[in-house]
Amino acid sequence: MKPLACCLFTSLALIHLAAPAWAASPAAPASAPSAASAQWGAPAARPSEPDDPDRATGDWFHDYAALMVRLRSVGWIAQICGEVFPANAELEQHAYDDWLRAHRAFVDEMEGQFAALDRRWAAAGRAAAASAPRAAALQARLDANLSGLREDFLARPRSIQQRRCDAYPNLLPSKALDLERSQAELVRSVRLGPPPTP
Repeated sequence: MKPLACCLFTSLALIHLAAPAWAASPAAPASAPSAASAQWGAPAARPSEPDDPDRATGDWFHDYAALMVRLRSVGWIAQICGEVFPANAELEQHAYDDWLRAHRAFVDEMEGQFAALDRRWAAAGRAAAASAPRAAALQARLDANLSGLREDFLARPRSIQQRRCDAYPNLLPSKALDLERSQAELVRSVRLGPPPTP
């Protein structure tokens, strides 16, 4: 299964909503909700649900994974662009730091959901918690998406890479990258918290 971030340079809101420079290449297929759910240890999503990565499914595991990949990808893109074009690394890192300062409360709230997940398993009792995915393991799976994002980016022509990285600092203040608002449906779903244990 491809990581969730494999196509983020073409499917993230910062690409297809914020600036045409990021949409210079055809979109690759996005991960299906059921694949994300399975990766995060949740029951598979209903097959009748559309394969739309911008739409909340109501499956907390899927919706949280989708939102967190978007959140972390903002920083990952700065990292990748800095690796490929070191001359601009400081500018991109500064732009990311500014974005992070502006959205710190929301980022902290969403990162805090990992603790909510551990509390959920703790409340489920010893038997359920023994086989449950732990927050640390899920964070490691989430961070593994960085390699898919890097691979997708490096597969693009150098001119597209340059255009995307040049555009990055100007995209960060955009409405599309105010993810609390631009991804409001996913945010609402995540704020409901993990479902109660049986």
